Amino acid sequence: MRSRTSLVIVVAATLGASTLARAQATCTAEGFVYDQQGNPLAGVKVLLDYKGHIPQKYRTKTDKSGRFVHVNVWEGPYDVTFSADGLGAVTVSDFPIRQIDAPDKPPTFRIGAPKAAAAPEEGASGEAGAPEGPSPAETAGALAAELDRGNAALAAGDVDEAVAAYEAVAAQAPELPQVHHNLGLAYKRQGELEKAKGAFSKAAELDPAFAEPHGALSVMLATAGEREEALAEAEKAVELAPDNTQYLYNLAVLYKDSSRPAEAEKAFLRLEEMEPGNAEIQFHLGTTLLALGRVPDAVARLERYVETAPTDAPNVASAKGMIDALRK
Repeated sequence: MRSRTSLVIVVAATLGASTLARAQATCTAEGFVYDQQGNPLAGVKVLLDYKGHIPQKYRTKTDKSGRFVHVNVWEGPYDVTFSADGLGAVTVSDFPIRQIDAPDKPPTFRIGAPKAAAAPEEGASGEAGAPEGPSPAETAGALAAELDRGNAALAAGDVDEAVAAYEAVAAQAPELPQVHHNLGLAYKRQGELEKAKGAFSKAAELDPAFAEPHGALSVMLATAGEREEALAEAEKAVELAPDNTQYLYNLAVLYKDSSRPAEAEKAFLRLEEMEPGNAEIQFHLGTTLLALGRVPDAVARLERYVETAPTDAPNVASAKGMIDALRK
């Protein structure tokens, strides 16, 4: 039997910067589950059934705030099933989960049975009383619609409209970390960098286990030249989401750029295990080993990069020049 339980999925965004290259193939899936009255539902099981190149099932469940999250899932089509005792289950087929630069329009799912209206007490007239305000379900629906407006506006490039929508949601539901994170994305696109930092920091404060705002802050701070602060945020992002290759890549590059080659090598070697086909890792390992004074190992890595990277890859010319210079 179907209910009116609303579930909103927001596929998390990954921010990029000129010095922090984008990782490939994985992303974070995240959402919230509410009942008809707008109350969060804890313990709802979420099954992400990947239908792409290597069939894979990811399982998680909602916490007390109704939130679920699974990091490092493959990008591509999924059958997503939500289930809970007493509420039944619903499956959404061929739902696309992918790495994005702005939040997608969040869909809504319904499962279970609606709550029956309470019968009037004995002796009551049953006449309608004074008009009541919107029910929690109506309020939740209005907030979801406003969030939907913000997401659609940001995806369309209408940043001012997105900011207005997200600010409206944050004013009514200031406890939702994802809204502040989305607002940070919009502020950044708007050029309001201090406001963006504040929004990301608020999202991280509201949910200490939320890795995305730390990842976003690390990129912003690195771009602004605040390297030590960027490193702290990047380390926190990796701590919270250790399987997220984007966060690990960003952290490794920051270590290298901060003259911490030993830590950079360790991070790049771990990343190599996670993404053996990513040729850019070989270039970064080569330059890192060169900083450590291990010239033969550095040349070997650079040669591997030249052999495996596309001919138009951004660092091929630099790698060839370094190899020639080191051989002389």
